[in-house]
Amino acid sequence: MGWLVIVVVTLALVVGLGVLIFALMRRSQGVVPDMADKRAADRDRVVAVDDLGRPVTASQENDEGEPRDDDAFEAVLKDELKDLGH
Repeated sequence: MGWLVIVVVTLALVVGLGVLIFALMRRSQGVVPDMADKRAADRDRVVAVDDLGRPVTASQENDEGEPRDDDAFEAVLKDELKDLGH
């Protein structure tokens, strides 16, 4: 009779631990991406200002779907370096 109590208690502990682990895993699936996005946003730097004066960050995608203008980027980079005195 004593071994039956041990089996029931052990089974209850295993099921309870499984439910706890499952609940924590489901919670972490929502928390981890939010924290990663927050950390990325904290490290994101303003790299330019658009025509309307809004800051453009390094992580922003090209919203218009236009290809990037490498020649214009090189020109801006050269101007910035010239302004710095190099």
